[in-house]
Formats: sequence, C-alpha cells, structure tokens
Amino acid sequence: MQVQARWEDGVLRPLTPLNLRHAVVTIEVPDDEVAGPSQLAYELSPEAQVIAKAMTAELDEIRAAPLPPDEELPPLSTKQQERMAAFALGY
Repeated sequence: MQVQARWEDGVLRPLTPLNLRHAVVTIEVPDDEVAGPSQLAYELSPEAQVIAKAMTAELDEIRAAPLPPDEELPPLSTKQQERMAAFALGY
C-alpha cells in the first residue's frame, strides 16, 4: 500500500486517515527524499563541543566500568523486592 504523507515538525502525517492494526509500522522512504546530513545537522559552539566530548568520555568510562560484586551492593528495599517478584511472574 502506498500512502502520501506530509512532514510536519518532525512527524509524518498521512494525508488521508489510516486505520492500522498495529501502533508501529515500517515505512520506506526513497533515499533521494532524505535530506543530506549537512542539511539536517547543526554546529555546536567550540565550548559546547569540548563539554560534549568530556561528557561522552565520562559516559564511556561509566559504561566500561566493571560491576561491583553482589556482596558489595546495597540490600534491596521491600518495594524493589516486590518489583523483582512481579518481573519474575511476567507482569
């Protein structure tokens, strides 16, 4: 099925209403309809770039850090234990 849609504020809006079976669908947009990165990208100030690089490095360090042993973790609260039990039941 082909549907025409309008691009409005970052959202594709069909020109005619659709009654979809699922909330998420995959659409195909031809490559020549996508603006190049230079048209979509914006430049950060040099100061903001330095801050962003520092934040990225800190985040990468956190992601790469090893997890502490279980015995060093704080005990779970009653509420957390209830949630874990609910997850185990599949709710």
